[in-house]
Amino acid sequence: MKLKENKVYLDVCALGRLYDDLRFPRIQIEKTAVDVIVANIKFRRYNLYYSPVHGIEISQNPDVIARTEIMELFHDFGNNCASVVNDTDIGSRAVEFFKLGFGPSDAFHTAYAEKINAFFITCDDQLLRKCKQADLEIWYGTPENFCRKEKLL
Repeated sequence: MKLKENKVYLDVCALGRLYDDLRFPRIQIEKTAVDVIVANIKFRRYNLYYSPVHGIEISQNPDVIARTEIMELFHDFGNNCASVVNDTDIGSRAVEFFKLGFGPSDAFHTAYAEKINAFFITCDDQLLRKCKQADLEIWYGTPENFCRKEKLL
């Protein structure tokens, strides 16, 4: 596994935890972990990367407040947030993931994270199982697992 240079790639599922129903313990834990990750991005310990898939998925969120605030989050990070450059390698890799059973958005999120060699963070259990089957060369896991691995909690 290569060094990640403190690059994190949170998919929309992870970012959405900030706005999910907190009546469920797992969601409370994941929200807290995402809050910790966001704080560490703001304090410049990590750089957040995003892709065009983020924009597409976020724009489809029916919750206007969540949709607006997640987009503002990217703007608030300024220099600690960068867009992943789109290239043909990403599309080809996404197709490989799609053939392995990944959904279209998940295939592209995973391909983008892999391309930039980032820590890939998601709350989607099904996506995590697919990542394990795909034998990715990057670290992937839940916000809580990331925080524990990085000794943030």
